[in-house]
Amino acid sequence: MVDGNDNSKFKLTKGVVILIIISILGLAAVFYMYTTYVEDSMYGPLPEINASDRILIFSPHPDDESLGTGGIIKKALEKNASVEVVMVTTGDAMTPEDFKKYLASTNNANYKGTIGDMRHTEAINAVTSLGLSQNNIIFLGYPDGSLKNLLETNWDTPYKRTTGSNLNDHSPYNFTYEKNAAYTGANVVKNMEQIMKDYKPTIIYYPDDGDDHPDHFATSAFVRYSALQTNYTGKSYTYLVHKGVAWPIPLNYQPSRTIHFPSELAIMDADWYYTSLNASQESSKEKAIKSHASQVAALKDLLLSFIRTNEVFATYHVIDIQKIGGVNSIWNSLPESYYQDVKNDAKTGFLQKGDDLSAAGVAYDDNNVYLFSQSKAVKEGLAYNFHLRLFNGTDVKRIDILVKNGKAEYQALAKNSITSTKQPTVETKNNILVITLPRGLFNGTKYMMVSTDLVNPQNNGFIDYLSYRVFKFPDSISSAQNNIFGGISSEVAGMVINTNPGVTTGKQISNSIGGGSKSEIGANSLGLVNQEDSEQILTATDTNF
Repeated sequence: MVDGNDNSKFKLTKGVVILIIISILGLAAVFYMYTTYVEDSMYGPLPEINASDRILIFSPHPDDESLGTGGIIKKALEKNASVEVVMVTTGDAMTPEDFKKYLASTNNANYKGTIGDMRHTEAINAVTSLGLSQNNIIFLGYPDGSLKNLLETNWDTPYKRTTGSNLNDHSPYNFTYEKNAAYTGANVVKNMEQIMKDYKPTIIYYPDDGDDHPDHFATSAFVRYSALQTNYTGKSYTYLVHKGVAWPIPLNYQPSRTIHFPSELAIMDADWYYTSLNASQESSKEKAIKSHASQVAALKDLLLSFIRTNEVFATYHVIDIQKIGGVNSIWNSLPESYYQDVKNDAKTGFLQKGDDLSAAGVAYDDNNVYLFSQSKAVKEGLAYNFHLRLFNGTDVKRIDILVKNGKAEYQALAKNSITSTKQPTVETKNNILVITLPRGLFNGTKYMMVSTDLVNPQNNGFIDYLSYRVFKFPDSISSAQNNIFGGISSEVAGMVINTNPGVTTGKQISNSIGGGSKSEIGANSLGLVNQEDSEQILTATDTNF
């Protein structure tokens, strides 16, 4: 009798356990399906490509074209569309010593070229495997791991790396778009603008501005700059390669799965798109990725993670700058003309801790223009930098401002830098930092690219950044003359470039993220490159960047 009762209790307990397990599995399945539905519901189908389309793809390094747009290239060619790929760097950051080790490990010790030569060949093999010819790929030949420098501190003055296989201040390659191209930011946009004018693209694909890799978000800024200067009004889409330490999810070869943007990016003011790949298209993309053998050897899991049944893209709308009633209105609620950043992104390991930027934007009133940022806690001793590029339809001016210990000052970083006779002022409240500038400084400006970053001057550590986005001024400012609201001074040729602490440079990034790179053999798993020390535009109102 007792034994029978015990067995009944055991059977009852066993049944309850099984029921609980089934319930948990059922809930997990429902949660997975719901999560997948929510993720998929964020995306709209990428508009179909037509035979009349002319597609221009910008790739920071050889392999990014395959990772981000390999499927798009294959699909476009199947629709008889034209495709051109621009390699901004040649992926040549690795030292000759490390390259020799790689050659020895792959039984290729007799190879006579450089890592740049090898990656040039790998890139050609990759695009030809997708159906392009060698004539459809352009190599600009700028130095790997240095595009952030060219964008910010070496706009006019040639940049020269002190490590790696390319220690030149100009392109040493015989296959580049411009022979002996000087390593300056001005030269990058000169090349990009000419390519856009000559090729006349209807669709542009380029890196997302939120990519963690400095070469990627710098390329994004260069493309937006060039698109504004050439009055580009076609479609444009961004692709993401580096975000956090474990993306794509899962971080390995999963060819039967789909890929989604990291969920934390849902706060971004982006429109998200997907395009599905059939088995043949996915197979071609896999072949293209594996053509970059030197990179697969270093970062196999990362690269193969992009072999999925779809590709994802984003577009960002131009932000109309809002008029407000004065600076006091910002403290209670941020103006609508701002963009956001992923919170707590220092946890990725790419950035140092200190403060965490969450938003930045621009507003104006009858007398002033306000630059603002919001962060976890505005701190004394840290350097808050704002970088502006002003487009008036003819040329481009720049304003760079450093805020530190409650004071703001202009930074002269290029020949086209401008300042005002009225110094900027800064206020902080509710973890919001606001810089006030005279409105007259922006008269005649239609579009403005804005970026902000945060640096620890004690160790040049890169703490956080919001990369360049495009803002649009109203006609009341864009049509105004520069002499209405007081003096403007322009820095001229021969100026001394300001290198005061707090100005973000590539070296600060390299000191904060450590060694290794996706573009270097023996790179770390994070996939980061060290960064070393016309009037017609006024009608382009509908463009996405």
